[in-house]
Amino acid sequence: MTALIMIGAAVLPSLILLVYFIFGDRFPEPLGGILGTFFFGVLTVIPVLVFAAPLTEVLQPDLLAPIARAATEGFILAAIPEEAFKLAVLVAFARNLKAFDEPMDGLVYGVVASLGFATLENIAYVIGSGDGWLSIAILRALTAVPAHATFGAIMGFYIARAHFEPARRRSMLFAAYLVPMVLHGLYDLGLLATSYSGDIAWIVLGLGTLIIAVVWALRLQRRLRREQQAMLAGTAAASLAAGPHELRG
Repeated sequence: MTALIMIGAAVLPSLILLVYFIFGDRFPEPLGGILGTFFFGVLTVIPVLVFAAPLTEVLQPDLLAPIARAATEGFILAAIPEEAFKLAVLVAFARNLKAFDEPMDGLVYGVVASLGFATLENIAYVIGSGDGWLSIAILRALTAVPAHATFGAIMGFYIARAHFEPARRRSMLFAAYLVPMVLHGLYDLGLLATSYSGDIAWIVLGLGTLIIAVVWALRLQRRLRREQQAMLAGTAAASLAAGPHELRG
């Protein structure tokens, strides 16, 4: 029973964020697309581990100075591979769905793919934390899980721009990887450097990056919702304009 409660506590933050972003879409995505993207997001844990495990042996971050260790683990072993494989899910799977037909879709699928990874990661952290699992679950619910979701939202926004603006495809794909990767790395660097060096000043970098990512993602979501509202208004106006002609016909 305790294990089930722990898993529930680990999954609940992702579920709340999924509901928020999925139902924030005025043109909701099909369940199959959501589940497929989430599933592949979960699977990205495997190549991330395959990538990071041998590098850990080579780099031996435990032997480095605290800040160097934090940068190595935050960027090379976490942000770089994790965001790369999430990008692969969006490019190879989500973007090719028939339902991927307007910009908000990129943001939604980006969140879903990222939370697929984050959910499994969160379960591992919570279950592995022993008697202190509740405090870890609460802490990660307020930090790591929202961080993954918002990095994914930002990535998805740029993926959508690459998809719907072919002339800017390369630059938008580059931004889709670079921006969330840098945000992720800085977030991890701040938190890990605080832990390894004992210098509380580094927490400002970690939490500051999280706040920037959250605000950025929410602003992007509001922007895309305004575009959807304009689309709905335009469709309604066109229907009203066509009505009299149809009646006369």
